[in-house]
Amino acid sequence: MKKFLKALLKVLKWAGVLLLSLIIILLIVRFFGKLHYNKTPDGGINETMYIDVNGQEQWLNIYGEDINNPVLLYLHGGPGCSTSFADWKVLRKLAGDYTVVNWDQRNSGLTRIHDPQDTEITPELMRQDIDAVTEYILDYMHRDSLTIMGMSWGTKYGADLAVRHPEKVDCLICLSLATDEYADNYIDQAILDYTEGRIDFRTAIDTYGYELFLFYDPYKATQDIALHKKFYEGNKLAWLELTENDEEYRALLDNYDPLAYVEYYHDQSNKELEKKAIAAGRIEEKLGKQYGYDLFGGLFDGADISPAAAIFFNPYYSISDWARFRYSGYDDETGDRILSDFSMSGITEFEMPFYVLQGDKDSHCGADRKYVEQVNAPDKAFRTVEGGHAATMTRSEELAAFIHEIREKQVR
Repeated sequence: MKKFLKALLKVLKWAGVLLLSLIIILLIVRFFGKLHYNKTPDGGINETMYIDVNGQEQWLNIYGEDINNPVLLYLHGGPGCSTSFADWKVLRKLAGDYTVVNWDQRNSGLTRIHDPQDTEITPELMRQDIDAVTEYILDYMHRDSLTIMGMSWGTKYGADLAVRHPEKVDCLICLSLATDEYADNYIDQAILDYTEGRIDFRTAIDTYGYELFLFYDPYKATQDIALHKKFYEGNKLAWLELTENDEEYRALLDNYDPLAYVEYYHDQSNKELEKKAIAAGRIEEKLGKQYGYDLFGGLFDGADISPAAAIFFNPYYSISDWARFRYSGYDDETGDRILSDFSMSGITEFEMPFYVLQGDKDSHCGADRKYVEQVNAPDKAFRTVEGGHAATMTRSEELAAFIHEIREKQVR
């Protein structure tokens, strides 16, 4: 027994030595990686700071390869969901065309880590924040105006600024445009148009995309059970088309009965119907993951950057920052209040160019395309990349090419 314990202690000792050695090596690699990525480009800028924004010290990074380039302010999503833990790797691909300012908004990301507050977050305060940050950047960089690039919630935040202060925004770029109320009303009308027979299945797909049937339900648009059934017949037709050349996933549809959703919706105390609806949902979840129609998964599918490497070598986060990091938006009540107040419904007039990059499998893609058709701006464009809501950032080379084209237009 003593020999066994002695041998065990020896094994544990060497395992501990190996683990400690590995940690030290990783820390050394991270240290030199951070040094490399924290360099300032010749003729460029790389400055990180906390500035007082209406009583909270908020985090900014300014990075560009040529300090004379126009300035672009990036607005992350949420509200309250900073991506500064990894987005620097993407934003640097834009730094040849713009001096990029990354800002962690109120109580998010490094702002929350550095100066956490419990101040009530209101739409009015959010507007005051972006006004103050914009003014600071323009003064600091000696500019009269800047380009706004928003992601998801950031598109609403940026559009609101552009409408209120067009003299300060020379271009508005929207990644994964969040039209929300407009899109919801538009989708509800599309569901009614299909279920009530004003458009057929082919027209619905060509106009709104498969996402009409795969991301939405008909219950808000109508309470008519016959229309509910017709909608979910369209849902199965959509999956039949998508699996046409895939024998393995086509076979799943033999046991897929989307009408189970309708039956359970109208009799939610029935346990047998609940089981049938759950079974249908599990099949649809498998199909969604295979074909990219998956709201909650596949965040980095198709990404041309390594999220792990971006996080590991992040030049702006310390180990202490990581220990206190929290990726979460505002509470539901605050988030809903802000999103509602920043609605884009009825806002279609912009005094600056308006450009949109959207994932072709984003839930709002078809609705957002229609919204852009109604926009009046000196110039506008709507382009898609393959993927869902996050693809506009994770497919960073396509984003960089899109941004470069916009920059070329500004030069001309």
